[in-house]
Amino acid sequence: MKLTIERAAFLKALGHVQSVVERRTTIPILSNVLLRAEPGRLALSATDMDLEIVERVPARVEREGRTTAPAHTLYDIVRKLREGAQIEMQMSGDKAAMTLRSGRT
Repeated sequence: MKLTIERAAFLKALGHVQSVVERRTTIPILSNVLLRAEPGRLALSATDMDLEIVERVPARVEREGRTTAPAHTLYDIVRKLREGAQIEMQMSGDKAAMTLRSGRT
């Protein structure tokens, strides 16, 4: 998965979906947000098993894919980036690691 997305749009969508995620849960995967890179957009979804929220945000997708990430941690990282920034997100399957880049950050 590899894509570029605008910070404000990503932050708005991420803020909406992470609102359903509980900080403490007995099922660890429920504290994550599902990120799906599709042609021309990034789909984000999260659930608490009663309610599911799905958001779609325009993005420049170079390589499709999907992964999960801790919702609150990802939200805090994106929130701290400068306004107007373009975020490059890359997931490498061999390392099972996600990389976020924005300018020199």
